[in-house]
Amino acid sequence: MDRLKNLKSFFKIMIISQLFLLMIFIPPLATAALHDIYHFDSTQKKNQFEQIIYEMRCLVCLNQNLADSNAPLAKDLRLVIYQRIQNNESEANIKEYLVSRYGDFILFKPAFSPLNYFLWLSPFILLAGILFIFLFKNK
Repeated sequence: MDRLKNLKSFFKIMIISQLFLLMIFIPPLATAALHDIYHFDSTQKKNQFEQIIYEMRCLVCLNQNLADSNAPLAKDLRLVIYQRIQNNESEANIKEYLVSRYGDFILFKPAFSPLNYFLWLSPFILLAGILFIFLFKNK
């Protein structure tokens, strides 16, 4: 009876471990197949496509880029980028189009412009303020 109980627990552990391995290895394969949907004339166009979709934010998922997102909007944006690359538009033109349509929020790395100086400089201003308080508090 003990042997049967040990055998059941062994099989239970094996099944759980196999399910765990499937959960780890299947999602990367699904995202790897995602980029194979689009066919390019050259590796330059493929690299351009991949670079743009990794630099653009999914507006639905917020903390994912277009490459990693499965949201319908992300799929649509990937298709728009693909079509524009097929029409031989430059990377700058494609990014300009996306920013004009969706705003700077679509960029993972927003440009250093007067609209967001405070966002870029606030960590340094905060650090300088803390150092200033710390130095003059000790005197």
